[in-house]
Amino acid sequence: MKFLHTILALILLTHINLTAQNFPRAEKIIDCLDRPVFLTAPADSTDALYILEKAGRIMIYDRNAKKILPTPFLDIRHQINIRMNEQGLLGMAFSPNYKTDGLFYLYYTDTNGDTQVSRFHTLKNQAGFKEEKLLTVPQDFRNHNGGWIGFGPDGYLYIGLGDGGSGNDPRQRAQDKTQLLGKLLRIDVSVEQGYVIPEDNPFISDPESRDEIYAYGLRNPWRCSWDFQTSTLYLADVGQNHWEEINAVTSEQLRGADFGWRTREGTHATPKKSVGGEKPKAAIDPIYEYDHGVGKSITGGYVYRGKIKSIYGHYFYADWVKPKIWSIAYDGKNITAEHHWTNYFAQRGRPITHISSFGMDPQGEMYIISHKGDIYAIVE
Repeated sequence: MKFLHTILALILLTHINLTAQNFPRAEKIIDCLDRPVFLTAPADSTDALYILEKAGRIMIYDRNAKKILPTPFLDIRHQINIRMNEQGLLGMAFSPNYKTDGLFYLYYTDTNGDTQVSRFHTLKNQAGFKEEKLLTVPQDFRNHNGGWIGFGPDGYLYIGLGDGGSGNDPRQRAQDKTQLLGKLLRIDVSVEQGYVIPEDNPFISDPESRDEIYAYGLRNPWRCSWDFQTSTLYLADVGQNHWEEINAVTSEQLRGADFGWRTREGTHATPKKSVGGEKPKAAIDPIYEYDHGVGKSITGGYVYRGKIKSIYGHYFYADWVKPKIWSIAYDGKNITAEHHWTNYFAQRGRPITHISSFGMDPQGEMYIISHKGDIYAIVE
């Protein structure tokens, strides 16, 4: 992998043409938030970005006025008790029909530390929202909470859950399909109340598996994103002791996929004492991995689909512990280009640190989110 990494760096300029006119940079647009962890917006929105603060607020950034509005879009801080860094309000997905149905979905850890996925209904003719709790997953540890939710190209809601925490998956949940932890779930929320299971979910006829499961073998997915142009899910899974990994799986490949944990960390067998060994028959390999000499905790991003031609189609990702930002171009079979953006996106010579997430607006433009409270737009 290190050899491949070096070769790709050497051939970079043959794949990406960076000129003075189209060289991207990071421009700080917000610096007043409390531990932001996610950014999103409803489809076709041009005037607002919605930013999740870990403690439980959703703030609105007015793109026209270029400022954070003083009143939160939603405040559920009373429903969250953060006792470890990976808990809190972690994920949000607007309904594809938000303009007409007023629905959105949140993923958070509640006051007990359990995972909660809820649907929020906009109340007509009055202020506020009504919460409908769809799925509660008990947690006996306080880390590896995952936290991503998003609608796929098929219109179903996908939910990324970590293995439940501690280290080395001591409850062996990631490979246990009777449990939801360590899984990617897929549910149909088009019904008025609750949810139903899509008929083509892979384990729906298996009495020893939960019907919601669509893929399994995850440690702590942070973060996932769909590239709708190619119907590919990019999933960054945080490693244990040695390897961080990026998976890119098409809709067809994703059904029933095993991402390998805890027998595998990236493409490598985990130690025997951690139930390592032979690669599971159904396990898929990541498209890219890096060892802990490079970074220690991956933050997944998005495939850029905005106006900057030089980075169009590049998947961006970063490391939480070491302040590094990269992008790769993947054609479905091979990585065709790679670039390191850490120094290019630095602010006054200082790299952006504590990158908790990336964000993307409906126009395909991308943002970098620092847990310290800052948000940067990637601009030309």
